[in-house]
Amino acid sequence: MTHPPRFLLSRAALPAAAVVLASGCAMATSPSQPEAAAAETAESSGPWVVDFVDGTALDTARSALARDDVDWFHPRAADDAIIVVESLTSAERTALLARPELEGVEPSVRYEALGFPDDPLYERQWNMETVGAVDGWRLGGGHGVVVAVIDTGVSPVEDLEGTELLEGVSFVRGESTSADGNGHGTHVAGTIAQTTNNGVGVAGIAPRAAILPLKALSATGSGTSEGVAAAIDEAGDRGAQIINLSLGGPRSGVIARAVEKAQRRGILVVAAAGNTGREGVGSPAVLPGVVAVSATGPTDTRAPYSTFGPEVVLSAPGGDKTQAGGGILQDTVSPQAPTGHAYKEFQGTSMATPHVAGAAAVIWGATAGGADHVKSVLVKSAHDLGEAGHDPVYGHGRLDVQAAARHVALWERGGAFAFAGMLTWLLGGLIAPAAGRKGATVTASLVAGGLFFLPLLPMAPAAWVELVSRPLLLWADALAGAGWSRSPLVLSAALPAVLTFVLGPTRTFGPWVAGISAGIGAHLLLGAATGSLSPSWLPGVLGTGWLGVHGLLA
Repeated sequence: MTHPPRFLLSRAALPAAAVVLASGCAMATSPSQPEAAAAETAESSGPWVVDFVDGTALDTARSALARDDVDWFHPRAADDAIIVVESLTSAERTALLARPELEGVEPSVRYEALGFPDDPLYERQWNMETVGAVDGWRLGGGHGVVVAVIDTGVSPVEDLEGTELLEGVSFVRGESTSADGNGHGTHVAGTIAQTTNNGVGVAGIAPRAAILPLKALSATGSGTSEGVAAAIDEAGDRGAQIINLSLGGPRSGVIARAVEKAQRRGILVVAAAGNTGREGVGSPAVLPGVVAVSATGPTDTRAPYSTFGPEVVLSAPGGDKTQAGGGILQDTVSPQAPTGHAYKEFQGTSMATPHVAGAAAVIWGATAGGADHVKSVLVKSAHDLGEAGHDPVYGHGRLDVQAAARHVALWERGGAFAFAGMLTWLLGGLIAPAAGRKGATVTASLVAGGLFFLPLLPMAPAAWVELVSRPLLLWADALAGAGWSRSPLVLSAALPAVLTFVLGPTRTFGPWVAGISAGIGAHLLLGAATGSLSPSWLPGVLGTGWLGVHGLLA
């Protein structure tokens, strides 16, 4: 009797120890009463801030301090009347506080920017900085996208508290739940969608994506081909847009057929290339259409364990623990820890793969282009390493979430914005002459095309930014979850038709309706020309034709 091939965790080494830190980013506050502060900090070291009444002459300030070597703090003007000195004795402070021209004396305190994210261990996530994760958060962070994690299961550890974990399923005999008894699957899920900017732990690539835990590997880190194949089928049945396979093993027909079926359903499959350190990409990463991922380390070069070969599509940070702090840090289960979880550094192509899956969730949630389009954006925006163009070590390059997000914002949303404005100016003389409100028409068309520049600004992500930076037809995804905007009914002239029928004939709203219609029409035509829009159930030329016809109707 032959036994089915067993699929092993694609990770080079288990973590040697858990690393748990408790630090935070807090704003220092100055004393509310200068006199009280001076008394309480009588023995504190300098520098000291001496704040005079605005308009005080510098000579008066020097006289009060009984020294000549003082000057106003920048800007050098009496209007601000602040002097900083390195030392003041207790007697000097008491004498100063008695002077009528003085407002206060207190120690200088240091303030720090309340940056984004505020996760205290984020500074150790070199991988997030390498791929430019913050731009993906501004683009929606994978909102509404379901990523199936086929692994050892996923457990709701501390830093996954704010992440949407769907009800999981186990395909491992003897293990009835999708709880993680190993730690690998939870670590992978964390890289994809760890709760971010919650003041706890670490960050993830697509924190607003939903994780579907499908347990196909046991607590020992291995599973069967039929279990993996069944999990892939389940992902399709449960509506996942992306499947993460941080596992590998011999070729398997049942897995190959399951992957092919998932791809026909429009699912993007991402898999680890392997950890052999030599050429020969493993399965299922080697299968046609799968995004095979190799691993890089902190120096942005191939990790020594990473498998390579012509099937590699992208590379991503997988860690290199031969370097201090060089692993991929995430929160995961740890039976040895008193709390049952710990922040651990893992390494392997298993850790590289969820970076790509998370980036795919970000792009999927920000567009209506489907699996092929998402893959194309990630490939085109990858940071080229090694040989120019595609090579067997890095594929098309190392994942660059920042470049991918900016591609969507500038070339897709920005294109819709610009095309909408241009089209409305050209048609303005025809569609709004009677009302004489061409400005309203143009404004409405630009808003319908989406204020593409907002996600590029250096500010913390916000729901309103995600909404108004999208073209109007993509609001359905932001409000109801990924997938709605790919409906042929949404990607049509239906909304302009309704608005035209209801509000178009009115003098007040007619120019606005004309602008919205022109903006939507521009978006549909641009989507047809670039492939950035992909109506469900209408593949290839059918979808392109649908968009073109409805763009003209709009």
